[in-house]
Amino acid sequence: MVMIQMSLDHSAEQAHCRRTAALAVELGRRAGVAAPPLVRAALLHHSLEPLSHASGLDRLAWHVVGGDDARRIADIVQVCNLVDEQLEALEFEYKEVEIILQEIQSFPAFEGFDPALVEHLREMRCQQFPGELELPVETGAARLVFRTLREPRDYEVRELEAVALRDPVLTGSLLGVANSALYGRGRAVSSVGRAIAAIGVIAARKVMLASAMRPLFASAGLASIWSHSLSSAPLCAALGSHTGLLSSEEGLVLGLVHDIGAVALQFLPRETLVTHRNLVEGGCPAAYVERLLLGRDHGEIGAGLIAGWHFPKEFIEAVRFHHQPERCSSKLASLAYLAEFWSGRDEDLPSFGRVDACLARVGLAIETLMDMGSQDSTLRALKAVA
Repeated sequence: MVMIQMSLDHSAEQAHCRRTAALAVELGRRAGVAAPPLVRAALLHHSLEPLSHASGLDRLAWHVVGGDDARRIADIVQVCNLVDEQLEALEFEYKEVEIILQEIQSFPAFEGFDPALVEHLREMRCQQFPGELELPVETGAARLVFRTLREPRDYEVRELEAVALRDPVLTGSLLGVANSALYGRGRAVSSVGRAIAAIGVIAARKVMLASAMRPLFASAGLASIWSHSLSSAPLCAALGSHTGLLSSEEGLVLGLVHDIGAVALQFLPRETLVTHRNLVEGGCPAAYVERLLLGRDHGEIGAGLIAGWHFPKEFIEAVRFHHQPERCSSKLASLAYLAEFWSGRDEDLPSFGRVDACLARVGLAIETLMDMGSQDSTLRALKAVA
């Protein structure tokens, strides 16, 4: 047990150092400091005494990794180390990023440091971020399907057919699934009504709810988010039904829309997108980067989007806080967090404390979560034909 804990601690420290290095490179780019020595110093900074207190061999070590610019590099690494530690601590005490930067600037340890370093951090942040982002794609089908089908009642084939025929994406998805290897019975199905009859009304509703979202993920780079949403939706449905918090269809909808804010982020200014990509590729989780650059994560952005679709308040709150469930009392936010955690997508900093708290809030055991982790075959079929 001690060896396992030591391994986890070591892995957490390595991840922290990688995030510090990614931040340092971006900060160094704005401060005119080359990346390679910053990366070396950041990856080793836990084994180096802060230069302001170093002497003898410790000071020599900084000069070995930093060269002639050792002091400047040490300052950048220490600022980025503090930023990462503060972002890690948001789980326990939430603060706005601007407050974090103000506090770092006022730390006594940074007397004599160049205040421009914190200003460069502010420059990294998106300066043109609107109050709420909008999706610059047609969302009519999604709004229609969600408003029509999210109620947990029985539907007839003709009702679903009438909805599906209003949008070619829904029509194509139903026919594709009905004719897939999962449901195909020899003769090809060529009408929407027969497709619904072939796969069943319940499965047809799932296909339509998921297909309504598909066009929103059509842009380059969004395929992984779409796949993740399809994978999360059945687990949200199973968890909602098991806990009694949601009907199966409502859980499916929550899983499909919980990351919709990540779609809107694709339309941020180019410079912000480049910084976002660099930090994520450097080892910083997406939600962590969003908070740093935008002051909110994609859950908070997504909540604004589905509010415009007139979703119930409990859904909006669940989407808003599905990465920070401790900031609200919503059991649905905890349920969405658990589905996110089980997907293994690593969109945020890992936290077993959050997992335990969410399990307790919704009354689940970790073994139950593990048992429910399998995907729904209908949505696997949709993923294959999309």
